[in-house]
Amino acid sequence: MSQPDPDAAEPSPRVIALVDDDPMWRFLTSTALQGFGWTVEDHDSGQSLIDALPRSAADIILIDAMMPGMDGFQTCEAVRQTPAGSRIPILMLTSLEDDDSIRAAYEAGASDFFIKSTHWVLLAERIRHLVRSGRIGRELDLTSDRLARINSAAGVGAFDFDVVARVLRGSPGSFQVLGLGPERDQITQHELMELLEPHDRLPFLEAVADGVRRRRGFRAEFRLRPQGGEVRHVLAEGEPELDVAGHVRLLRGVMRDQTDEHRRLQEIERLATRDSLTGLPNRAEFLRRLGMAIEQAAASSTEVHVALFNLDRFTQFNETLGHAAGDELILEAGRRVEAAVSQWLRAMGAGSLAAEGGACVARLQGDEFALMISGVGGPHAIEALVQGVLREIGRACRVDGIDCFMTSSAGLAAYPRHADTPESLLSRADRANREVKARGRNDFAWYLPGLDRGGRHRIQMLSDLHKAVEREEFEVHYQPWVYAPEARVTGLEALVRWRRGGKLVAPGEFIPLAEESGLIIPIGEMVLRQAARALAGWRAQGIDLECVAVNVPTQHFERDSLLSSTREALSLARLGPGSIELELTETCMVQDFERTLPRLEALIDAGAKLAIDDFGTGYSSLAYLTRLPISKLKVDRAFVNQLGGSRSGEAVCRAIVALGQSLQVQVLAEGVETAEQVHALRRLGCQTMQGFLFSRPVPAEQIPEAIAQAGELAARLLAADAPQAAAMTPAASGALTGQPLS
Repeated sequence: MSQPDPDAAEPSPRVIALVDDDPMWRFLTSTALQGFGWTVEDHDSGQSLIDALPRSAADIILIDAMMPGMDGFQTCEAVRQTPAGSRIPILMLTSLEDDDSIRAAYEAGASDFFIKSTHWVLLAERIRHLVRSGRIGRELDLTSDRLARINSAAGVGAFDFDVVARVLRGSPGSFQVLGLGPERDQITQHELMELLEPHDRLPFLEAVADGVRRRRGFRAEFRLRPQGGEVRHVLAEGEPELDVAGHVRLLRGVMRDQTDEHRRLQEIERLATRDSLTGLPNRAEFLRRLGMAIEQAAASSTEVHVALFNLDRFTQFNETLGHAAGDELILEAGRRVEAAVSQWLRAMGAGSLAAEGGACVARLQGDEFALMISGVGGPHAIEALVQGVLREIGRACRVDGIDCFMTSSAGLAAYPRHADTPESLLSRADRANREVKARGRNDFAWYLPGLDRGGRHRIQMLSDLHKAVEREEFEVHYQPWVYAPEARVTGLEALVRWRRGGKLVAPGEFIPLAEESGLIIPIGEMVLRQAARALAGWRAQGIDLECVAVNVPTQHFERDSLLSSTREALSLARLGPGSIELELTETCMVQDFERTLPRLEALIDAGAKLAIDDFGTGYSSLAYLTRLPISKLKVDRAFVNQLGGSRSGEAVCRAIVALGQSLQVQVLAEGVETAEQVHALRRLGCQTMQGFLFSRPVPAEQIPEAIAQAGELAARLLAADAPQAAAMTPAASGALTGQPLS
């Protein structure tokens, strides 16, 4: 007989009290139930059970209905009259299937009945179900008084929803969550629906109906209509409770006031999607909206136009007038771009920027703004719009008592003519923008395919790149990261380098070409193998490192070979799980999320750890982030560079650190170059750092020395005050220079 494993979710002890006057039946039943992991206390009479009940640890009682003297029905009634037996589940065992016997069992207080047979699996499942239901009921009873006292302050309340009567009964805390007075103890479904925001009523009812239909827990989030204040956000969760016929009678659970948490998430979302200076969408949000526009345009066979603007000679303004004046210029430029686009949209009869749809103005970084127009106007209309924006920016702007005259350059690109992804479309517009600057500024230009072909040099480099892959001419350099509180190196990032003709080629020159040509796949697999071997070697030398991190581009992640390559690298180097950390961008992780998530989980099963690289520069959703099986967020160097010079940079870093703490993952800051940045990051709660301050990327043979020097510097920074650390930073940083990069 195939026996299921005992339910691991059930707490110990797992004890059954069995009452039957037939010794053979007691023996058979006890033996069978012990095989399912239960401990059985057997009794030959009802009186024996009653006497033992105060000392019994039984989770459930099985009683034979037909016994001499005190029969099963009388025993059941007697048990229910004792303090120890008032809530314990009772399963009546009977060989009679007549209605009178069944009715008598329930009237005596039985939880359910079971026809005596040797169907032990069926009996065990019935017992397991009753025990679980009984425990839920007892736990709710035991905690209801305590919860009633604390729930009002915590914004939590318990409730029972009668699915037959359509009535919700609850604790005072639940009605306080709903905004009702403490005198209420129940509310009809109709009254409840009147409290909800209209758009949330149907989803709430569907969640409840699904829980009833599938006999499983339900979860529903809804908003309460404002009653003289702000909209309240509520989360209701519950479990079904079945009647004797197996039908759902009650949904029993709790509701929580989520308003404060929702407000915090909104602020994090705002920091993640909005530029803190101008309030415009940031790069991540712009790419997200551009991606949506491209999807809609593909379905409707329309065009999406992108314009990328830079303020000409903004650095000169900034250095001459100061950062505060520079911020004023950026603010005014953002307002003028918005105003020009809004006026154009009204003239085209195409709505406004306020609605998330076919138009978006964003600040990408520094003095760089982007404009997206979808499904409105053709190329000539877009050119007229861009010319209007350039004119608006060119008007005099008074800053710090000085009339400043700005000009701007713009590059234009269109989907599907020039590119078919958000990143590539923005890249094409950027290339056109650079062409405008090269020929004199204060103008605009469309992207032309010839602008980024690179000519003969590009063709030659691609040829050499193919040969380099065949000959394995690539090197792997490693950059340590430091855990500041312990002043020690805990891991390394593996970075590929190409030595071409005896000289190192800058990664920015060959990595994009490798990605375009698909050669990044074999290069990435080579880095995986070398990094794993190197880590094993360092550990053999006694160097304690948690893991080595390897960057994984999107197209490599999408290949099935990444999973087998990861397994192979760990196996050949004899490394345990978690020794290799794969760094992916947030965009890569959340793109086609339901297909991506199983890939991520498979990589973890293969022994890898996962990190989000350059966090804050891609586009994602907080809802997705909570489901990602990641162990680390890497703060992009762009945000770290702004520490000490920009409130927005510190605000973003603080938000990312807070998000990492909420997700219970490690946060690592990239691009740390000064002692001031170290102290600022530690104040914000970020303790793991990587950057040139500690070490440049160096070849494997230089790593022991680099680790020692990075640890020494970290120890001095930990011990010193910020001014002292700043004073010794240049010398220390120079000592850790390592091998320079081309």
